[in-house]
Amino acid sequence: MQWYVLQLTSFIQNSLTIGTAESLTGGAIAKAISSVPGSSRYFRGAIVAYAEDVKVSVLGVSAQTIADKGIVSEEVVVQMAQGCRKVLNVDFAIATSGIAGPGGGTIETPVGTVCISIAGPGFCESWTTSFEGDREAVVEAVVLKTFDYIEETVKRHVVSVG
Repeated sequence: MQWYVLQLTSFIQNSLTIGTAESLTGGAIAKAISSVPGSSRYFRGAIVAYAEDVKVSVLGVSAQTIADKGIVSEEVVVQMAQGCRKVLNVDFAIATSGIAGPGGGTIETPVGTVCISIAGPGFCESWTTSFEGDREAVVEAVVLKTFDYIEETVKRHVVSVG
């Protein structure tokens, strides 16, 4: 059984739903969630918004925010998470954006930079972090870190986990 099952039990216990809006992770978080038996009770779906225009047209991210803050920014993932909550009609939404490499980085936003957001009823939190390794290692690290953030967020906003 996956270790992150404990983070997801509060969703079942509290009849909460969750969805994802993923860019650099390309659905990897959704895959991890849906791999847990019984996940259909709380997981409603995922939007893989890899392209900028999908972030804008599907999730409602402001093109101006992207222009002002950059596609990899907490401001963008916050809007992605909030849009995901609306589109998928979920209690909690997770959003990710980042640069997995090997190219695409800049001085301001180097390869490995990742922004993650979790939005829920009455709150939206976001984090910026960085990871090293190849694309696969970065994505795997983001998935694992996201489950840490889910656990922390659920503890603060719902009930204690595990």
